[in-house]
Amino acid sequence: MNEDLLGRLRDYEISVLMGGWSSEREISLKSGHAVTESLKTLGLKPRSIDLKSAEHIRDIVDSLDLAFIALHGKGGEDGFVQKILEDSGKKFTGSNSKSCEIAMNKLETKKIWRELSLPTPDFVEIINAGTKDSATIPYVSGEEDVGHLDKSFVVKPAREGSSLGITIVHPGRGSLEEAMKEALNYDDLIIVEAYIEGQEVTVPILGEKTLKPVCIKPKNEFYDFHAKYERDDTEYYQGDFSPEELDMLRDFAWHGFSSLGCTGWGRVDFILDKERNFQLLEVNTSPGMTENSLVPKSASFQDMDFSELIINILKEACFYK
Repeated sequence: MNEDLLGRLRDYEISVLMGGWSSEREISLKSGHAVTESLKTLGLKPRSIDLKSAEHIRDIVDSLDLAFIALHGKGGEDGFVQKILEDSGKKFTGSNSKSCEIAMNKLETKKIWRELSLPTPDFVEIINAGTKDSATIPYVSGEEDVGHLDKSFVVKPAREGSSLGITIVHPGRGSLEEAMKEALNYDDLIIVEAYIEGQEVTVPILGEKTLKPVCIKPKNEFYDFHAKYERDDTEYYQGDFSPEELDMLRDFAWHGFSSLGCTGWGRVDFILDKERNFQLLEVNTSPGMTENSLVPKSASFQDMDFSELIINILKEACFYK
């Protein structure tokens, strides 16, 4: 552990922002408690703050010095809290408010990637989607229909995390309308994306470096909320990539991340298809930090323990912003 860096961090009161008011509140609390306990073991004196509302962060922002953002989902990962911290001149971990807002919106993210010719699955934007109780779901889209996509679809709320509200629709199995109604439980902006069968891979970013990729093998059809947080049979491993594939994966990860203006730390998710082509899926600007989370697993692959990871994330917030 870098003792000089620890000494410099002792000059700050570190507030761990957790909880929040999104559907990912319980996961955020787990992340926040893990970060807090790690900081305590390092001899630092963190301040744990369980945010309950938008008014709460406004009330306490003037008392903050350095914030470790362990918030996930709406309110905490979409630029809302970041903007309040920016306006008050506070230091905080992760990306700025504008980049968080873009990254949280899977549609805006994919549009930027398409403009830069970065690989990402075909998609259709569904807006003005009505309500989940609508007998029929009206929508306005840039496309006439979803017929140009592959025969299987992934239906997602555009601005939600932890795989909440996601449904895979296969021919003869599932209904696009029912999948859209499920997504409407979380957002009125929906993305219908071509389903790509393949290997789920994630690449964390720390500073200006990519960490080692993590391959994910869930027992469910995909890496959903249950596979992430509730099951103990999801497998995580480094994967068997050629040097050329690793270089390509790291390059796509960095450009996928930085093209949104993201900085500090985060995670970029991919599908490796059957032809071994990498397809960018999304960027997480405040990834989970629980015992099952992917960024700590990746760090462990290169002999970086949890506490060292936390310190490096704080370093980026304090000394490189």
